[in-house]
Amino acid sequence: MKHTDLPVLPGEQQFSLHGFNFPGIIGPSLHKGNLAQTHFCYSSGSNGQTAISLRVSLKGEKDNYKLGWMEAISKSAVNNNNDKFPYGQSETQWWEYCLAPHSYLPLNDGEIQVGLNFFNRFLHINFNSRSAQLVNPCLGNEVLSTTNWYDQKTDEMWFASWPIEGSVRRINDPQEKVRVSIWKYSFPSSHIEKVWQGDFGDSLHQLSLSPDRCFLVLTELGLHHKEHISAESPDQASSVQKRVQERCLIPSEILVLDLHSGEEWRLPMLAAGHVEFDPEDQELCYLSGHNIGLIGPNVAILGAGTIKKFRLKKNGPELIGEFSHPIFHRITTHIVFRHRGKTIIGVTGYPDTIFLIDAGTMKLYRTITMEPGEKVDISRYPHICKQDSYGIAASADGEAIFIAGTGFVKAFLIDEGLFFFNKRIENYDNNSCFTGHLGMVPKR
Repeated sequence: MKHTDLPVLPGEQQFSLHGFNFPGIIGPSLHKGNLAQTHFCYSSGSNGQTAISLRVSLKGEKDNYKLGWMEAISKSAVNNNNDKFPYGQSETQWWEYCLAPHSYLPLNDGEIQVGLNFFNRFLHINFNSRSAQLVNPCLGNEVLSTTNWYDQKTDEMWFASWPIEGSVRRINDPQEKVRVSIWKYSFPSSHIEKVWQGDFGDSLHQLSLSPDRCFLVLTELGLHHKEHISAESPDQASSVQKRVQERCLIPSEILVLDLHSGEEWRLPMLAAGHVEFDPEDQELCYLSGHNIGLIGPNVAILGAGTIKKFRLKKNGPELIGEFSHPIFHRITTHIVFRHRGKTIIGVTGYPDTIFLIDAGTMKLYRTITMEPGEKVDISRYPHICKQDSYGIAASADGEAIFIAGTGFVKAFLIDEGLFFFNKRIENYDNNSCFTGHLGMVPKR
């Protein structure tokens, strides 16, 4: 892999979590229109009286990606119309979406991989050295999966890629299959190995291995939609006056791969986002279907989201429970943690409700309501989101939830039912927004 240093502007501000039980939390912020992003690190350790920020500039770094994209456009039929970028976005909107920070993966030697939405380089940052690098895996014109998996035992990273031409072709036909490769990279030896290749999708959002290393799960965050003509009744199907135009989300897929036998299964999902494994039962995992699409640069809610509980077995994944709710909108992330003898799934719900689900029963445990947000009219879809997302993390003892969004952080005691910490974060302006997940700083 080839490394390129990036300009970084570090900063600090007074901040304390007042004993909140965390080794450290990272949160992303995007600076709109600048191709720049800031990563905040909040710590509750003995030296945790400041919040560290690293502003990373990616201006100009899109050029190697843009060249491949435009070459693919020129060779395809897409060039015959005005849709040269997915989701009806303009060129400026597309590059900003591609380079937006979304998630964090702790690596070796204090490095943290930032999950970018749709790019052909990895972004690595280091809060110890306050530095940042773009990392090129040297796979040619391949786009890289957003959230990847790191094996601390072997010092290896697993990730997926697909040819940029596949995403260009999907502008015309979002359901066209794309050739996907799964890779395992060894940091000690610099050896890269192709683990799997097959037809799948693009916009690969998360790759994860089960704790026993038996199964690999890969999600496709399909955000494409299509127009659907429906009629009030079958008898009126031919009456143009009675027809209704609706936006219908195109289902995406989840790949489950048995790493021992090579057998694979595909699970349909509406905007398949993330997978989290159970902290006590390594066969159990929880998959999120976000039920959102992109209309230009805007996130559109197209129905209620879903969390599905699967048991991964030799004969395939078995669905054993699921959770949804009429106001369960726009999942950004879900976390799984232990709280007073229970396994709890914490899920962000748009615009202002955190859902805590009892993983044993897949029933609602409780909700946490923040300041009232915009009203979502569930009688009609799509709903165009006017607010930013937010991220959550659980304390090490499972007693509290940490919440961060655009310009704020707060903490909530679960059983007491109260917020005990709330602070505004400096350096957020009108062009800055929170864009994804919270990450945990690895312990040294």
